[in-house]
Amino acid sequence: MDSRASSYTQPMTGTKQRYVDTAPQIIPAGKSSRVMGDGAKQCVQPGLDQSTLPPTPPEIKKYRKSTIHEPGKIVVHYGRSDDPIPDKVFGVKSVKLESAADLMVGYPTSELMQWRLDRQEDIYASTKREPLGKSFNRGHAHPDGLGTSRPFGVSNGVLEKNLQSQVKELVFPLDTEVMQGDADKSEAHAMYVKTHGDYAPGEQRRRGYDWQAAGLNPDHAVFGQVDNHPYMNGVAKAMNPLTDDSNKASVAIIQKRVEDFKMSNNDELGHVKTLGHGPTAAPDGHIYGVPSRRCQEWGAGRLIKGDYNEEEQAPDPDLGKSLRQGYRNVAEPVDGNRAFGVPTIRTDLPARSARQKSVADNSNYGNEPAAVSLIFPSGGADRGVVEDDYLKPYTKDSLREFYNGAGIYVGEDEFEAAFEHASELDEAGAGMCSLNTFQHVRMYQMSQRMQ
Repeated sequence: MDSRASSYTQPMTGTKQRYVDTAPQIIPAGKSSRVMGDGAKQCVQPGLDQSTLPPTPPEIKKYRKSTIHEPGKIVVHYGRSDDPIPDKVFGVKSVKLESAADLMVGYPTSELMQWRLDRQEDIYASTKREPLGKSFNRGHAHPDGLGTSRPFGVSNGVLEKNLQSQVKELVFPLDTEVMQGDADKSEAHAMYVKTHGDYAPGEQRRRGYDWQAAGLNPDHAVFGQVDNHPYMNGVAKAMNPLTDDSNKASVAIIQKRVEDFKMSNNDELGHVKTLGHGPTAAPDGHIYGVPSRRCQEWGAGRLIKGDYNEEEQAPDPDLGKSLRQGYRNVAEPVDGNRAFGVPTIRTDLPARSARQKSVADNSNYGNEPAAVSLIFPSGGADRGVVEDDYLKPYTKDSLREFYNGAGIYVGEDEFEAAFEHASELDEAGAGMCSLNTFQHVRMYQMSQRMQ
């Protein structure tokens, strides 16, 4: 903050802003009454740092909450803050006796303690009546062989009886003589009507009325009232009263003005609404409006198969050649197989390794990984190891140093035999081989030794 700031700009700056200047492009009028920081304290004590706050006096500091609840100190009331703290240990020193772990051990640790515990438990009635591992002893005298050779209960000859379902016969007695044919007045039918409401088709519901007292036979009596003059097609006659021959209402004569209003205002079923435009000269079957389809549109089958003529199916005239003057590549007769343009795969340029190639270089030098490499990447691809690292030639010392650094122990004889064989197969040069060839030869020799 500028120390020369005026009393006008002071409330608009700093951490405590009271208002904002809405017209900063206009210079404020008048004269500043004072300069920020030029107060009485600065004039009386010019050498004092004005940014530091004055300390709290000791006689007042004990009353402040920041002092009472100071971190790392015991909370002491300000009335006892000046009291001297005695240099002694408070409380009573406890005497170490038996530990809680020794007191909570309740299981015997020896056979003698187990025998002693059993003798102490013998005095309880529950131990005598319900010994551990045995059934509850009620003092009953069981006959010999009961439960082992002799079964419980009384024999009722179930094994000698028919084991077929007897419940089904009780619920639905089909095999009984009463249910043969199921007469309407049989006892079984009356039972089913009472329990299941199983009425026969067309059977009258009988509630036990005394019909003889009323002089009626329920088998032939017809209840209700018969309509001697039935009224047919009531809905159709209600919709169109003119079809009702029984309607004897007289013809009502109304004014023509009312009838014309009804014809122009109401919609007549099956007819066009009369708008008062007068008779039209349109012939019968005339269709009003504009058709939604001005021409025959193509369907899905025509779009898939196409409908092009032979001229439209011919290739474009600029296919494979340039029609622009001055931009045509004309090959000499002696160089008829010359290819113009820049190839997609730049095999004419030296290939760059993955570490040397810039991220802005989108050229393909012929060493780009195929789709199988993207789907099944090689081992170590997630750690930045590319395929060229496996094909890089190594000398014997550098290859030995590589295996030692990787923590892979290879015996001296095994290493010498594998390196000699790999250097013969690899075309890296005399005394050199790649990591890929060395690893394949080493795995082959290990499999031969296992066989």
